[in-house]
Amino acid sequence: MINNKEIYELLTKKPVCNGYKYIKELGYDDEYANICLTHSYLNNDVICTAGGVPSNIPFRTQFIKNHEYTIYEKIINLCDLMCTKVNMTLEARLIDIMIRRGVHPNTVYHIKEAQKLKQEIDEMLGHNVYDLFPDILSN
Repeated sequence: MINNKEIYELLTKKPVCNGYKYIKELGYDDEYANICLTHSYLNNDVICTAGGVPSNIPFRTQFIKNHEYTIYEKIINLCDLMCTKVNMTLEARLIDIMIRRGVHPNTVYHIKEAQKLKQEIDEMLGHNVYDLFPDILSN
């Protein structure tokens, strides 16, 4: 049995792949484990992520490239881009990420795809996703 310290170390050293492996080891379905891999990458492209261009991630690259995102994964992508300790607009969160992680060659691409994702979700909802979070514009 893994203790809390081991879980923390597992998930913080290589959170994406370790989270995926950990969820699989617990016996959860792929749909849950896949979110560990997909939540940070937009547009089926590992380059379309915040914080710079990842390197030497062959399993993740192949998985993301060939995986068909579900609507649930897309919603989690957007949620990940709107949350820290508080809910915030996509635009505020993207600025937060750039302040903390810097601007990289893939930053503009990531911002454009994040905006497209929000627009897609807005269209599915028939209104602005921010309407679901009344306090979001004040954060």
